[in-house]
Amino acid sequence: MSDQRPLLSMKKTFFYNFFPSKAEEEACKINNTPYEVTRELVEIRNLYPAPRIDLQNPWQIKKKITHYEIVVGMLMIPFFEMFEYILRYWTLDVAKSLENGCNVCVDM
Repeated sequence: MSDQRPLLSMKKTFFYNFFPSKAEEEACKINNTPYEVTRELVEIRNLYPAPRIDLQNPWQIKKKITHYEIVVGMLMIPFFEMFEYILRYWTLDVAKSLENGCNVCVDM
């Protein structure tokens, strides 16, 4: 295990923009609409090291798959586990594709 290179990871998180820019503020006044808070998926350096993956048992997310998930063909993964164990190892572009509603095929 010592001869393996560690997986490179950048933590993904949502950046919320609560304050409008001057241009956005003026556009809202002209259109007479309220400002809507926006969010964007961004990469950040993690203060803590990435979770260690045990190569003898690499499955960090343990979930009982329901009959409904099998029939529909969609696996629902909790938010924390998705960010901590999956998105951290993906590129930002691939992670943003999930945010835009694209699905990812996974073998079960």
